[in-house]
Amino acid sequence: MSNQIKEEAVQHDISVETPDHVTVLDVSQVKTLQIGYQSETLYLYKAKDDKLTIEEYIGGLSGSEFFAKVSSNRIKTTVRYGRRESVDRDFHVNIYLPESYQGELQLSTQYGSIISNDDWTLERFAAETSEGSIQLRGLNAPRIRLATSVAPVYLARAEGFVDLHSVSGRLTAQNISGGGRFATSSGEIRAVFNQLNNIVECETLNSNIYLSLPKETGMIIDGASKRGDIDCSIEGISLRVKPGNVKVISGQHGTKPFQNIRLSTINGNIFLTQK
Repeated sequence: MSNQIKEEAVQHDISVETPDHVTVLDVSQVKTLQIGYQSETLYLYKAKDDKLTIEEYIGGLSGSEFFAKVSSNRIKTTVRYGRRESVDRDFHVNIYLPESYQGELQLSTQYGSIISNDDWTLERFAAETSEGSIQLRGLNAPRIRLATSVAPVYLARAEGFVDLHSVSGRLTAQNISGGGRFATSSGEIRAVFNQLNNIVECETLNSNIYLSLPKETGMIIDGASKRGDIDCSIEGISLRVKPGNVKVISGQHGTKPFQNIRLSTINGNIFLTQK
């Protein structure tokens, strides 16, 4: 496996768009910001001022019942989509978030994707979609959780604990500093760690795991593939074949402090390397 995963740039031309509705909010005192939509794809950008601006492109729908609804209390602000008569995958929302906002950000959409080409530093970041993909450039947060059902998750850079989930979508994360958990039923897992200071868990039922780990890190590694093969050349890690042709690796690499690495697949292969 190559240690470098090709970065999937996402382009979105906003120069000729006219929004159907614009919401502007002061989030300077907000600790948790929740933004949720139905069929819309969410594009996250850095704001040019200190206000949160949400531009809705909803096919020319006009009337307050179709526009975003905002509710707030002392610590949390929630933005939810207005009335929809049908699912339209051409709908989208541009979210302009002030760079000064560093609280918790939660984004969700049922049928759309969640996309950002900017780098973000936040207290916590969560994104979830049922049928769309998640494509993000850079995140710095103690906790990062990204979840899809059928589409891929792609994260170019991250600092913190990365928690990626999908039912059948591919999970790809590179340039990670921290730890992570990756879980999918039938999607492929590809992850590259530059620095490691926490546990790493990779679990998939019916696909391959490609994991690259930093050389100068103490690790305790356990992995198993029930019906596939395991390719691992890391010093101190041994391969055994158990009854039923189950491949198992285990061992200790480097010196303390040790980070635990756990890998599991049933019908896939495991490729474990160092960079």
